[in-house]
Amino acid sequence: MASAGEQGAPEAEDVNEGPAASTTGVGIGAHLLGIFVIVHLAAVLLQAIPNPAIGLRRAAWRDPTVQQEFKVWADVFSISVDELQDRLWGIGKGFTSGRAVLVRPFRPYAKYIGVRQPWRMFVAPHRFPTALVIDVHEQDRWRIVYADRSPEYTWRVGYFGHDRMRAAIFRYGWPGYSGVYRGFSRWIATLAARDFPDARYVRVRMFRRRSPSPSEVREGTIPAGEYQQPQLFDLEKLR
Repeated sequence: MASAGEQGAPEAEDVNEGPAASTTGVGIGAHLLGIFVIVHLAAVLLQAIPNPAIGLRRAAWRDPTVQQEFKVWADVFSISVDELQDRLWGIGKGFTSGRAVLVRPFRPYAKYIGVRQPWRMFVAPHRFPTALVIDVHEQDRWRIVYADRSPEYTWRVGYFGHDRMRAAIFRYGWPGYSGVYRGFSRWIATLAARDFPDARYVRVRMFRRRSPSPSEVREGTIPAGEYQQPQLFDLEKLR
C-alpha cells in the first residue's frame, strides 16, 4: 500500500517530459548545405590564385618590353638575364602545374557560376608600344589613310579609335596574338576594298617605338621607330 507521500509523486517516466526537454536532430538538408558552402568557397578562392600560364611563352618573353624588365631585375639580383629567365621559367611552370591540380576538381562548377578569372593585371609599363598604321596603294603610290592618334589620318577613326577597339589593337602587337592580328587585318582589307574603289592594295602595319625617357621628353627628342608585322592584301580579290 502506497504511503501518503508516494501517492502524489509522478511516475518516473514522466519526470523529463515536456516541450522544453524535447530535441530535434539536424536534418540532412543542413549537412548538404554546409557541404555546398565549402565547395563554393573552395571553387571561388582557388580560382582567385594568380595564373601566370598565359605569360609562360618564350616568344612573348622576347618582346623588348619584357626583356627590359628582365634586365632591370637581373641587375637587382646580380645575375645574368638568361639565368633569371631560366629560374623564373622553372618556378612559373611548377606554380602553374600545382595550381592546375588544385582547381581541376572545381572547374565545372566554377565555369557554371561564372567565376573564372581571365583578366591579368598590369605588371609593368609598356615601354615599346605599337600603333596601327593603314595605307592604300593607288595611282602608283602609297598613301596613309589611318594612323593611331593622328589628327590627319583618320579613316574609320570611329572604329579604330574607340576605346574598346584600341584595347584590342594593343594586344595585336604581341606575338601571341599574331593569328588574331592577321584576321583583323583581313577585315580591314574588306573595308578598304569598299571605301577605296581606285586602290589596288591595302597594307596594315604596326609602328613600334620606345617610349621616351624623362630627359628625352624635356628635350623634345622623339626616339626612332620601325614598322613591323606588315600585312598586304590585293583589293581586287576582295571586291
